[in-house]
Amino acid sequence: MPALQPKTETPRRRLLVDPAGETLVRIPASKPTPVEDAGAGLRQLLGIEAAFRQASDRDALGLALVNESVKLVRARQGFLLKKDGIGGLIVERVSGTVQVERNAPLIAFVETAAAAIPGAERLKPRPFDLTAQGGEEARSYPFGHGLWMPLLDRAGALIGGLLFARERAFDDADTALAARLAETGAHALLALRPPLLPRLSGDLRKPALAVAVAALLALCLPVSMTVLAPATVTAEKPFVVAAPIEGIVEEIAVAPNASVAIGDIVLRYVDTAQRNALSVAEREVQVAEARLRQVTQGAYSDERARRDVGQARAELALKAAERDFARDTFAKTQVRAERPGVAVYADRKEWYGKPVAAGQRILEIADPKTVEVRIDLPVSDAIALAPDARVRIFLDTDPLSALEARVQQVTPVSRLTDAGVLAHRVTARLDPSAPAPRLGAHGTAQLYGSTVPFGFYLLRKPLTFLRQKVGL
Repeated sequence: MPALQPKTETPRRRLLVDPAGETLVRIPASKPTPVEDAGAGLRQLLGIEAAFRQASDRDALGLALVNESVKLVRARQGFLLKKDGIGGLIVERVSGTVQVERNAPLIAFVETAAAAIPGAERLKPRPFDLTAQGGEEARSYPFGHGLWMPLLDRAGALIGGLLFARERAFDDADTALAARLAETGAHALLALRPPLLPRLSGDLRKPALAVAVAALLALCLPVSMTVLAPATVTAEKPFVVAAPIEGIVEEIAVAPNASVAIGDIVLRYVDTAQRNALSVAEREVQVAEARLRQVTQGAYSDERARRDVGQARAELALKAAERDFARDTFAKTQVRAERPGVAVYADRKEWYGKPVAAGQRILEIADPKTVEVRIDLPVSDAIALAPDARVRIFLDTDPLSALEARVQQVTPVSRLTDAGVLAHRVTARLDPSAPAPRLGAHGTAQLYGSTVPFGFYLLRKPLTFLRQKVGL
């Protein structure tokens, strides 16, 4: 029997022998499988997937995606990218860091490299050369080999991606592990994404449905279209005191909101020029009368004097007319009230020594018992108002009580108000049976238009904006 040889052959071979003693197949003996190492790798993969599932929010999941995946794939650095609002990819997380510095050159380099991947190639794993991007950062970045791993939703659309980098190229085993982690990570990201609509339990579903139906029915209820606009109580038919002549105001004789009777002086001019003009005109009339008497007396004996009688009479008539005009002008330096009421104007002192032109509005004399409401309806809030439409007036002095009124007139042409707002002037008459409010009182008017659905009432402003800006 030959001596036993030492077991130094590498690799060892096994012989399969049948019962008859013939050799059937010679098979090389395989290396024993490292059962403990394979179990450790599987446990590591399962631990990483468990960390993905146990992440409480997107930030914790992002940190786990980049930090744990880098260990398993044996990469030197990992980046988690997400889609922005315009479809691009931006870096959300970097392995080994807690916060991403958006202005860092490395972040811009990685985003540029991800953007360079063609659209169709982004949906599948692919290794690529990071140094091929060009630029200073590509030359100085120590990890030239990259591995792109997309994160896809259930419909196959891209929601982000993982980018790994290291010195040497990634092999098939690393790519398979990265694909597994990307699939699990995408599932975890979708699970943490907030739902578009809140999900209700079975106990709350029926009440919520009932509330939704009630809300839809409420939107169909007919309501009156109403708008709010500033309002002022004014006299219905005021007497306007305008400047009768051009001159300088000496004083206003009546105080604001003071009672005025017929014939009372309400305005005085500085009358120096008018008084002197009247005095000169009267002297010229006297001169003309004296010349007429002289010519008339000489006409009995002098033919030339008889011819001058007509001219002297004409000159007297001219001077008399000038005197009457000067007298009327002088009389107008004191303006008197032509009707009783109260004086309506702002401030007496602002008129002292103020020059005015003929016809300039100075004050009003109004009857405090016959008033109306002047409403400035902005063009942006304008609605169709029928004649005799309802109006409610809320005065600032008594905001808890409303005065009923009816639309009397609406101006078709808008104009700028004192506040610089383009508005239509609406005149409303108050209920004659109610006590008249104070002249000049301010408040808010609520105007009632046609009947519309409640939903249109709520959405009128947005619909108007879309119609004007978008054209819908």
